[in-house]
Amino acid sequence: MIVSTEQGGEALNHNKEIGPIIKKVIKFRNKTSKIVANELGINEKTFSDQLKNGTMSVDTLFRIAAYLDIDLNWLMAVLGYFGPVSPYARDTIQRMQSEFRKREKALVIKNLDRLIVENLAETHIVRRELLREYGHNEFYLLDVLVPESYEIFVVKDRGKTNFYVDNNEMVRYGFSSSQRRKPISMLFDVKTALDIVIEERKDEINYENNIL
Repeated sequence: MIVSTEQGGEALNHNKEIGPIIKKVIKFRNKTSKIVANELGINEKTFSDQLKNGTMSVDTLFRIAAYLDIDLNWLMAVLGYFGPVSPYARDTIQRMQSEFRKREKALVIKNLDRLIVENLAETHIVRRELLREYGHNEFYLLDVLVPESYEIFVVKDRGKTNFYVDNNEMVRYGFSSSQRRKPISMLFDVKTALDIVIEERKDEINYENNIL
């Protein structure tokens, strides 16, 4: 689950808002509109116009949902079908489901392993190169690599979007179960979260090599 740190509520224009939401899902799934159009057998310009005007057919929407792993109940919720939603709800994207993430993770881990070997396991260099190879798509890498039980927080500050990871562990002081969420200072930023993943993967590689 991904949550925004902003609050408030408003009704949305369903047709107007569906395009931007799907565009954001496309980005956070590490795809492009061109790739999605080609995979679905839709003319690229036609697909672009559909996203712009919110005029896609139900069949097209279902096929997009299947290809991008979009939960339609979540989509309906952020579009306001179940009632008013936060004006920042469009900045939240549902995390991948297990099977979808498993396929994506296999590809990312393959590249991560290569980078670890190429860069002599220098964590900061591996992180930098991994982000570069994936177009600095921080959300995608976090979604694929951190455990699905963790939450990814989307924080917007002065037009800049930052991501933080919560491993849902309680801290000893300053936080109780009655609080809605932890302060940002108690969350992992992208750099820290990816470094932890890389360090853990290095340990796994060393273990596998010792077994062999």
